[in-house]
Amino acid sequence: MQDQQTINPSNASQLQALWEMEYENTNTPFDIEEPDEWIASLAKSGKIHGNVLDSGCGPGRNSIYLAGQGYSVLGADISTNAVERAKRKAAGKGNRAQFLQANMCELTGHENHFDTVVDIGCFHSLDERDRGAYAAALRRACRAGAVVYLRAFRWNHPSGKGSPALSEEQIRAAFAANGWVVKEIVEREIELFISEEEKPKTCCWFAEMEYDPTAMNGDSSRLDRTYAAS
Repeated sequence: MQDQQTINPSNASQLQALWEMEYENTNTPFDIEEPDEWIASLAKSGKIHGNVLDSGCGPGRNSIYLAGQGYSVLGADISTNAVERAKRKAAGKGNRAQFLQANMCELTGHENHFDTVVDIGCFHSLDERDRGAYAAALRRACRAGAVVYLRAFRWNHPSGKGSPALSEEQIRAAFAANGWVVKEIVEREIELFISEEEKPKTCCWFAEMEYDPTAMNGDSSRLDRTYAAS
């Protein structure tokens, strides 16, 4: 059963060690203050609603932005260093975003709670087995009708040497098997911020999935397999 999936312990420990090391640095590419442009546009267009989970929140820029817009937000990340940094940033701004150190493939204690999930780069860091566990964990944490907005590097993106990356079908497979209706997956080019001097162009998938409990009953006719490239 999908609910029994768990992240490979070696993968989890390796991922955590990687990100703990990353956030030992004083500054990282994830420490910019502005929110991700896509997340900000989703909020402004009214597509984000209810209780929000920022999955793989890093130092909290999107969590802090969304909480500042009036949303109830929990930012979660596998890195303790990232979460502590996010907490300090939020406290310094008098911001109400909450933060939690967690393995996102085994998230517990928030069942049937979230209405929106935003994921900028968490899912694409997982291997195939763990991606299914992740989609199942989000299903458990979300209410029926909840929406996941996910951005992931495309498998052959130009600046992708050594970077995590996925195909469209890998995204579809993980979510469609775990109660999520894939509403849209769109390919777009973005400017990836490394530093003020380094902002390479790269290609990403922008995906939208909705939690539909009937999809767990094998109602595959509900799956919207829309794909658009721009």
